[in-house]
Amino acid sequence: MKLAVIISVILVVGAIVCIGRLFVRDHKIETHGRDIKALVEDIRHVGTNDGGSFEIAYRLSWREGDARRTVDGRDTVLASRMPQLQKGCEVDIKYLDDSHILFVFNA
Repeated sequence: MKLAVIISVILVVGAIVCIGRLFVRDHKIETHGRDIKALVEDIRHVGTNDGGSFEIAYRLSWREGDARRTVDGRDTVLASRMPQLQKGCEVDIKYLDDSHILFVFNA
């Protein structure tokens, strides 16, 4: 019985820490990230969850001075946002670094 309680506490604390890290990550991107208009060069549907969201793998590119910058990543987006994320479309992003990108959708 004690083992079940300990495992439950560990799982709950782990979930709270994970969610907290996501909020901190998003806040860091929101406050320190640059606003960029990027071109969707490639996008693939990787998976779907029960909440109506899609996990996607993407490749984005944009111009920085004379150079073309390209970044690959994965993210989870609502199914209703997928029409805005088609190959060849331009999207607004907040860019902090290659591991910290946030899609910006207008309401």
